[in-house]
Amino acid sequence: MYRRFLNLKRLLIVSTFLTDFSNATLIFLFTLIIGQQKSAYWLSLLWASYYGGSFVSHLVMVSYVDRLTSRFLMLGSEVSRWLIVTTLLVNGNFNRPLNLVIIVCLLGIVEPIFHPAEVRLLTEAFSPTEMVQINAILELSGQSTTIIGPFLATLLTTWFNARFTLTVMSVILFSSVIIVLMMPTSTVGKNKIPVSSLQTSLSTFIHSSALRHSASLMFLLNTLFIGTVVPVLLKFIQRFGPHANFNYTLLTASQSIGLILMAAHLAHKPVHQTNLLKRNLCTVLFIAGLLALISMTTKLYLLILWFLLIGLLSAIFDVENNLLFQNASPHSEIGRMYVFKGLINVGSVTLGTILANVVLNWLSVQQLYFGCAVFLLLISLWLLLHHSFK
Repeated sequence: MYRRFLNLKRLLIVSTFLTDFSNATLIFLFTLIIGQQKSAYWLSLLWASYYGGSFVSHLVMVSYVDRLTSRFLMLGSEVSRWLIVTTLLVNGNFNRPLNLVIIVCLLGIVEPIFHPAEVRLLTEAFSPTEMVQINAILELSGQSTTIIGPFLATLLTTWFNARFTLTVMSVILFSSVIIVLMMPTSTVGKNKIPVSSLQTSLSTFIHSSALRHSASLMFLLNTLFIGTVVPVLLKFIQRFGPHANFNYTLLTASQSIGLILMAAHLAHKPVHQTNLLKRNLCTVLFIAGLLALISMTTKLYLLILWFLLIGLLSAIFDVENNLLFQNASPHSEIGRMYVFKGLINVGSVTLGTILANVVLNWLSVQQLYFGCAVFLLLISLWLLLHHSFK
């Protein structure tokens, strides 16, 4: 039993790390390529295509994810990503941004298939007690890829070129395919969710004020921050002069470090589950204030500090928003509730990137940042006052 646990745990940890690492590195690499050649419009379109593909994948996933074995789904996801990257590598046309947008859209479609299948395999193989340790390790692994991936993409493209970086990623993805082949199969879900059950779950979601509030806050932050600010950060940082790629990597790494530090702190500290909604609103309010400071900052060291603080606050928001959502979800329907949350999550980021595409026809990146900060401040402040005096 212990050997089975140890071997499967290692396979899953390595496989998850390679999947998250390759995804973070590829998206960052394509951002660098387009950012060096094209306008902020193409950067927003790149991210919109990824999240748009992911949104479509989530819509379809609920119908088939419980009908096929976990290993089959994980293998299909990894083989598809390897073929996509290898095709781009063989084709070698990195100068046409439309090609990269299409490639990223395809990656957005196939990548989300991996994790739901992996979670099902984990819950089938291990007890809730064993899952505590595994989840902790996988969370740390996932966060670390957001630092290692961008740094590797920057270093390899600086020392070599984009083709060499893609070659490395193709080898890594092929290794991930081999690791998935070594995993055991899982049982196919015997009970398919009927349409009426999905309709009932959707009705539960719509009529629960706590679920609506949790999803609304996530929608607000994703649309006005993650979907609009993050995709065009490279264009924003280019006004600071040379070494824009390195500075861009530094800012994204500082935010990731903040996320990791706060996540590690919260993992060892019990989170109070009172007034979660108001605390979530306060966190959004502080993030909006930091975004306003970012839009007016001209010093790189201050930007690093602001993004580190945003990383700390983002971890707090994620943990407390999940607690708010979990506490409000009926236990028998929590899986389907998370399907709806996943759709809102991906859809809101996609909407943010589309809005950024439209707005950047009239505003600069700095003006876009300041406008998003003002909207976040006003909406979160109004909601906070509304719930305080309710």
